Amino acid sequence: MNWVDELLILQTIGLGVAAISVVIGVTSWIQTNRHAQMTRDRELETRQAQLFMQLYSLYDSRDFLEDYGNVAWVFEYKDLADWMKKYGPKTNIAAYSSWIRVGRFFDGAGILVKKNLIDMNLIIEQMREVILYSWDKMEPWVIEERKMLGHPQLWENFEYLASEVRKRFPKLPHGRAVDRTIKEWEKKEQ
Repeated sequence: MNWVDELLILQTIGLGVAAISVVIGVTSWIQTNRHAQMTRDRELETRQAQLFMQLYSLYDSRDFLEDYGNVAWVFEYKDLADWMKKYGPKTNIAAYSSWIRVGRFFDGAGILVKKNLIDMNLIIEQMREVILYSWDKMEPWVIEERKMLGHPQLWENFEYLASEVRKRFPKLPHGRAVDRTIKEWEKKEQ
């Protein structure tokens, strides 16, 4: 074997080692990126769970339950004028505040869902009936208020949230159907 053959063998070995180094480097880079992505995904899931628990603690608070109870079971109105007479800010600030807090809560939750800052499934799984019942009760007011104020975006994220619940649970009774059922039950009890 002459020196040229030896040089070719050395070059081949060097290229093989370089190729193996590149494969090892790329494999290591892929594994590192996969691990980093898994860590980011876990952190995102944790942040979303924390955000959900913060929302849920408000949702499950005595104040919110009282506000929702007012919206769902106490407030009755025919149209915006009737609502303003009974529950408007100048007539009944406590009732008005309950109404606004429920609407704003679900509008805020809708923003978080729409922007993918919280998993829609978490919100819908836990709050679907209350979302639908609240929206059905408040929708006529919202539509009239949008027209009156010239503000078509009023509580659009609340509406979005309610429409997502309806898409996922089309057989879930709507608020008005639940309201009729409860009124029928109350009549039987009397």
